[in-house]
Formats: sequence, structure tokens, C-alpha cells
Amino acid sequence: MDPLTAAVLGLVQALTEFLPVSSSGHLVLGQALLGAHGDGGAAFEVAVHFGTLLSVVVVFRAEIRRLLRATIGALAAPSRFGERWRDDPDLRLSAAIALGCIPAGVVGLAFKDQLEAAFDSVAGVCVALIGTGLVLLATKLARPGAHEVTPGRSLLVGAAQAVAILPGVSRSGSTIAMALFLGIDRDLAARYSFLLSLPVILGATLLKARDLAAAPPTGEALVALGVGALVAFVVGIAALVLLLRLVRQGWFAHFGWYCLAVGIGGLVWLA
Repeated sequence: MDPLTAAVLGLVQALTEFLPVSSSGHLVLGQALLGAHGDGGAAFEVAVHFGTLLSVVVVFRAEIRRLLRATIGALAAPSRFGERWRDDPDLRLSAAIALGCIPAGVVGLAFKDQLEAAFDSVAGVCVALIGTGLVLLATKLARPGAHEVTPGRSLLVGAAQAVAILPGVSRSGSTIAMALFLGIDRDLAARYSFLLSLPVILGATLLKARDLAAAPPTGEALVALGVGALVAFVVGIAALVLLLRLVRQGWFAHFGWYCLAVGIGGLVWLA
């Protein structure tokens, strides 16, 4: 994969990671259209995801600091954990993030090879995009709520994130949709979705780094990975800020029409 192709795919990743349209699905379709399918493979997919991971860290840096401070404080004084749990919403949100990561971690480790093979099926991605579109449109039926992310709700949102490991299923779309169906506040649903992505993407990156250590890419491939990750990071910051604004304004469900169009268009293109 040449650096220009890597930059284009990194741009696609950044623009689609935070919008509920499946970045992984767009990467598979983009690689097929550009003739780069299989050239860099899952390693490139993880590299550009890591770029957008850094975007989340930058945008949510203040909230991440609060969550870490609350967690460290609770661990440092276990005798006061019950009191802190009752009075500190940051501690409860931190625990919800940890619990919500469990389903994706279990699925990712148990079905690693099968999930990577899914990136080779362009038709499967198109079908998954159609399913994502239907789920997004269904959120119009969700009643507005103001619930907190409880342990039970966090596991259900985490299960939605586990399903979204499949390319074509939007991670942000599935997790925000599940949160809305559970009556979680719209703004909190978006923030929780993106904070929930941090441990999962970091874990996937470390897992792939272990595989790459056994068979390191060539110097040219490393340049492409770096270019893709850099573009995804820079553009991802702007895309994340835009998406948060759109979710607050109630534009979330409208992305379903886009997913349906891309999924159906892809199947027509393959026919």
C-alpha cells in the first residue's frame, strides 16, 4: 500500500469512525475500490483505529483525567468505596466503562481468526451496513430518557459493542442506539460510547502489535501505517467534535438512510 492510498483510507477512517456509519465497513469497501484489499489487511485497520483512539483521548482529556482520579482515589481508600460509589458519578461511570468492555474483549479473543476473516467479505459488509441502517432508523422510536449508565445497562451496551466488531456494523451506532433504547440521556450516551471505545481499541492494537512483532512489516508498509494513523488522528478530532454536536441536535437516526444507501449500492456494485 502506497502512502497516498494510506492517506485516503486514513481520511475515510477518521470521517466514519465517529459517525454511526461503520468505519471498518468503509475501510473494507474503500480497499476494494482502491485495489488495496488485503494489502496491509487488519494491521492497517488497527493502525488507523489507533489514530482515532488518540483523537478520543485529546477531545475527552479532561473527562479522562476525572475518571482516572476517581478510580485511583477509590482504590487508594477501599474502606470508603461505598461512600465514594454513592457520591461520585465519575467513579460509577468509570466502573461502567470497565464492565462494558468485557463482552467485546471476550468475543475478540475467542473469535479472533473468524473476525479477521470477515474483513475479506465485501458482500457481508454491505449486508451489515443495511442492518446498521435499520437499527439507526429504529432509534426514532426510542423514548427520551435521563437514566444513568448502571452496571446492567453497561453490559448491554457492551454486548452491542461486541457485535460491532464485525465490519459493517457501526460501533458508535450500535452502542449509542442501545443506550438510547435503554433510556440513557442522549449526551451521556454519546460520551459513554466514545469513552467505551478507548480500552477496546487499545486492547486490539496491543494484540495486533504482538502479531506484528512475530512478522514485522517492511519499511514501506510501516510508512503507510504511519501516514494512515496520522491522517486518522488529525481529521478524527474534527469529526468527533462534529458528531457530538449532531447527536445533541437529534440527527443520529438520519445516518440510517446513508448506511442503507451504501449497503444496497455496494450489493448492486458487486452483482
